[in-house]
Amino acid sequence: MREFFSFFLKWRFFIFFLLLEFFSIFLSFSNSKLHQYIYTGSSNFMIGKIYEAIYKLRSYFLLEVENQKLLNENKELRNAQIFYKIKKISKDFKKEDIQYLQQYTFTPVQIINNSIHEQENYITINKGSIDGIKPDMGIILSNGIAGIIIKTSPHFSVAISLLNPKIKVNARLKKNRYFGTLSWDGLDHEYVVLYDIPRHSTIRKGDVVETDGKSATFPEGIPIGSVDSYKFDEEHANYIIKVKLMANFSTIENAYVVKNLFKKEWNEIQLYKVENK
Repeated sequence: MREFFSFFLKWRFFIFFLLLEFFSIFLSFSNSKLHQYIYTGSSNFMIGKIYEAIYKLRSYFLLEVENQKLLNENKELRNAQIFYKIKKISKDFKKEDIQYLQQYTFTPVQIINNSIHEQENYITINKGSIDGIKPDMGIILSNGIAGIIIKTSPHFSVAISLLNPKIKVNARLKKNRYFGTLSWDGLDHEYVVLYDIPRHSTIRKGDVVETDGKSATFPEGIPIGSVDSYKFDEEHANYIIKVKLMANFSTIENAYVVKNLFKKEWNEIQLYKVENK
């Protein structure tokens, strides 16, 4: 028995080669269903894998196309909304004389870089000056606001994120329209803080917080988040409200850059007010 094992170990590769040869000859000359099954099954497997790869590749590119199509459709819907337009009424008012001036336009963009764990977070988007993007334009999401553009190159732009203590946003409670200043306290990327809400305001957990339209950056009425908790600041005699953001900043990908067509005029009139106080 020991000699048999010694012989097998010595000639194992040659024996294995002979077995493969016999098996190959068997498949070549056999007309059995086994041969057809092996051949057909292998072919179907390979073709199936090829089709699967093509399908996944096609789905990936179609998904990108569909996402871009959806963004463009949403842009057109936003541009068409009367909510983002200014009423222009003739001197002798008649209902049918009401006209609207377009105040905001929306450019769909992709967020290609975004930090949330720094003390000062920033966002990079895939469009720049050749797309009409300029500093001080706002970035909004489908469910909130993201930041404000601070620097552009021809093809890219950087924005200061809402998750940055340097950014201050005018915001209000939707139900009673009391407004204050919204900013990030640097603690949690899911929450921001709304300051300066007066003491006579009625507040409930879950109340919606939105933009108030008192700046030239963001349109009025964009939802930001909801009241999570609040406390009264005795020193300043107003409420400090912790706001749970609607947007998950760890997963944001698509956004819109907001262009206020009357921003220059707005800034000029605000400057005049300051100079003539």
